[in-house]
Amino acid sequence: MISEYEIDWNVPDNIDFFISNNQTGLSKGLYKKANFSFQVGESRQIVQSNIDTLKVMLNLDNITFMNQTHSNVTLQVNNHDQLLNCDGVFTMNKNISCAVLTADCIPMLVTDKIGSFIGCIHIGWRGLKRNIIENFFKKLSRRKKTNFKVLIGPCIGFKNYEVSEEIFHYFKDFENRFSKNKSGNYNMDIRNIACDILSNLGITDVTISTSCTYTDDFYSYRRHKTTGRFISLIWFKNDY
Repeated sequence: MISEYEIDWNVPDNIDFFISNNQTGLSKGLYKKANFSFQVGESRQIVQSNIDTLKVMLNLDNITFMNQTHSNVTLQVNNHDQLLNCDGVFTMNKNISCAVLTADCIPMLVTDKIGSFIGCIHIGWRGLKRNIIENFFKKLSRRKKTNFKVLIGPCIGFKNYEVSEEIFHYFKDFENRFSKNKSGNYNMDIRNIACDILSNLGITDVTISTSCTYTDDFYSYRRHKTTGRFISLIWFKNDY
């Protein structure tokens, strides 16, 4: 079994979602317990076993992953089981599920009030700087902003996310989301910067996880450089 992080996100009846935590899974050692990334050094066989276990649990035929590089690229996906070079993906194909893998960055899941599409975004400070959120919703510009429904999943919290002065200067429009600390660096509230960007775009139906990946039961790159990635996943239900 793969254990689930539970959060109340009010999605349409034809949409479902899942976020893993690290209470159960097949990964061992530095990667325990439910790593879904092939790119962090764990045995491909074990990672595939975690993926296969999740597919059975959720009754999914496929999971579409992104090759995440902190870019601003968003792609529409039409065929399942692709590995796409992007940090944002969406689809209207009811046979496709969309996944984002993280270990401190923000996993953002997206749909709308009628469940006409699904999507997800991988968001770190580089993605924010490169306007990944804005680019994602620009791809969906024909839809009303007030109809979007967004989930900001577990990510590193303000108290544990220290960044340099250089990074602080990239985000002058969000100075109130930083605080200078005793080391001369800054603590960055990446979660609420993302929320501010959504608000600036006119997107207000936003559910926000308050969990911190550094302190809670998730993978955290800041806590352990060699670590796994947990999954945030969204899909269309088969019976709709």
